Amino acid sequence: MNKKIFIIISLIFTGILGLFFLSPTQQNHQVIILDADQLVDKKESFYGKELRVRGFVKPGSILRFGNTAEFIITHNQKELPVYFNGKTQIPDTFADAAPVRIDGVLKSSGQFVAHKIEAKCASKYEVNEKMKIDHSQLKYEQR
Repeated sequence: MNKKIFIIISLIFTGILGLFFLSPTQQNHQVIILDADQLVDKKESFYGKELRVRGFVKPGSILRFGNTAEFIITHNQKELPVYFNGKTQIPDTFADAAPVRIDGVLKSSGQFVAHKIEAKCASKYEVNEKMKIDHSQLKYEQR
């Protein structure tokens, strides 16, 4: 009887440890955060990596196809073509000239394939002169 209880407890303990070490949330996942112009300037060093890119939707560039979309984001006069694969919902605030943050991977073709879009309403986030900051002095963290 004692031996059976010991075996059952050790099997349960081994199973829990296995789930803990094999869990996808425990894997080291690095997301690189950058602006669209930084990505355009150094594309070759970011191919195939998980990226979070910030910029603005180029007016007139949005083409929707059901749940998917193609558009261009700009930052400092640089343009990045984006294909959104439709795995998440397109936000209601996604529109021309909206500030956006896209998560995805840059393909070797130069097109960014996004699996997530976050968009803000530009009028809600207009900055007055006192609040302006020098973006060239900002440092970005890598996770």
